[in-house]
Amino acid sequence: MRIKKISYTDKTTGWDLQPLSLDKLTLLVGASGVGKTRILQSILNIKKIAGGASLNGICWHIEFSTTNGREYIWKGKFEDKGFSVESVFSPDDEEETEKARIESEQVFIDGEVVVDRDDQDIIFNGHKTVRLSKNESIIFLLREEEQIKEAHQEFDKIIFDDNTDSIRHFAFDDEIDEKLKKHRSIRTIRESNENIKLKLYFTCKNQKESFEDIVQAFIDVFPYVEGVKVEPLQHNGKRIHLFLREMPFIQIKEKGIEQWIPETRMSSGMLRTLMHIAELYLCADSSLILIDEFENSLGINCIDELAQTIVSAERGLQFIITSHHPYIINNIKHTDWKIVTRKGGAVVARNASDFNFDKSKHKAFTQLINLDIYSEGVES
Repeated sequence: MRIKKISYTDKTTGWDLQPLSLDKLTLLVGASGVGKTRILQSILNIKKIAGGASLNGICWHIEFSTTNGREYIWKGKFEDKGFSVESVFSPDDEEETEKARIESEQVFIDGEVVVDRDDQDIIFNGHKTVRLSKNESIIFLLREEEQIKEAHQEFDKIIFDDNTDSIRHFAFDDEIDEKLKKHRSIRTIRESNENIKLKLYFTCKNQKESFEDIVQAFIDVFPYVEGVKVEPLQHNGKRIHLFLREMPFIQIKEKGIEQWIPETRMSSGMLRTLMHIAELYLCADSSLILIDEFENSLGINCIDELAQTIVSAERGLQFIITSHHPYIINNIKHTDWKIVTRKGGAVVARNASDFNFDKSKHKAFTQLINLDIYSEGVES
């Protein structure tokens, strides 16, 4: 999936993202509180809507291309049911007592209207459909129809990293052995919806060459590491059983140290760097990767190497990143910056070309940090 433009409004809070154009790499910069993280969350909420969620008071407009080159425009609007207790404790959560209805929705494919919906009827390819749920999007309801199926599947390629979930927890999976047999090729591993640690385990066991590429990229960042493996823990030559079964763990071998170090003893920066590298290698082609506050838990050496890896990424990957860190901002050319500001609830992300930045990275960064709208973020 390649998102080209997005706008998003939450009527329950008055938060309104003005139309935002996105490139292969977009770095969102700006003062704290202007809405950088909420832009990423808006994309995730649209993904939820594609998955059948009902989000009270949300209006959305998204333009994107699929892996096969089709151009989609999808827009819609949920009713505004006003304040709810659930929204206070679980913001952006679809678990409401009474779900919001969709008031309107349209899908265009290559410029042609394929779906036109109001609060009563759904017109699909010029014909009225049977009655369908009023709380779920057409992308979800018609996900088995060939024209819509492609778009629905593309939303599975949106990957989010916000540093809040524990990266040390290896999810227990009763079907791990069956999945290991199923995902033997690098293509099936990449296209699976498994978490990145399981993908890394499948790669370690079934795709040695690809796994060694990941290991070498990790060693380039941490040269005192000489090996990485993903397998069950051992003690005195015997495998350790957890929850009555063997569970694979990420483990590293450092130079001069005999014992392998399990992921539970690795530094957060090392483990997160490995996860970033693995994600770049093992995500599906044309994935959209969202990274919030890229610099969190990373050392200077990690930031520099990973920023360069992202800039040079191939396979049709798209990145939308937020950051305050000078190393990251300096390593991404200013033409890929979007300077985020807000006026009241209206959020605008401006192109760097609006500010006539110098071609020099260092001078452009200096000009950026001296902008009032960058340091203050709020426009009067």
